[in-house]
Amino acid sequence: MGRGKNALKKLFLQKVLAIINAELELLNFKITHPKSFRPTTSLMFESSLSVIPKFPNLGIMGMTEILSALMLLGGITDNMGKNPTIIAFSEVFEQAFGFSFNDIYDRQSELFKRKSCNLTKTLDALKAVLIKEYKKRQAEALKNKDEKR
Repeated sequence: MGRGKNALKKLFLQKVLAIINAELELLNFKITHPKSFRPTTSLMFESSLSVIPKFPNLGIMGMTEILSALMLLGGITDNMGKNPTIIAFSEVFEQAFGFSFNDIYDRQSELFKRKSCNLTKTLDALKAVLIKEYKKRQAEALKNKDEKR
């Protein structure tokens, strides 16, 4: 039985060495012919969305307002289950919406220098459009209900 185990070990080692040799050949080929291995798709995430920089009630400062409110609200964690840093938050926003805060700390500083009546301009605008849409849908539902009678 000892010979059988030795034969299996030898076969296993031969297969392992064959795989390692194949990987070495592939790596060597990649080094000598790098153009053959260029990725066909971009590895960077490119958003199909973008923020219009000075769009009323949105833009960079509006996004700063939303980001800051989400951070303060909590409930969003990083992949380690911890509260994300402001840098991590801002990078996700920048990637998702195709813009740059340039310096999120400066943007946040600008935000908190606003007068209290202007602190939530974007959040107020978001609330207003949601309420408007809600009322529109309620009116349509009521109209459809009346038409069915």
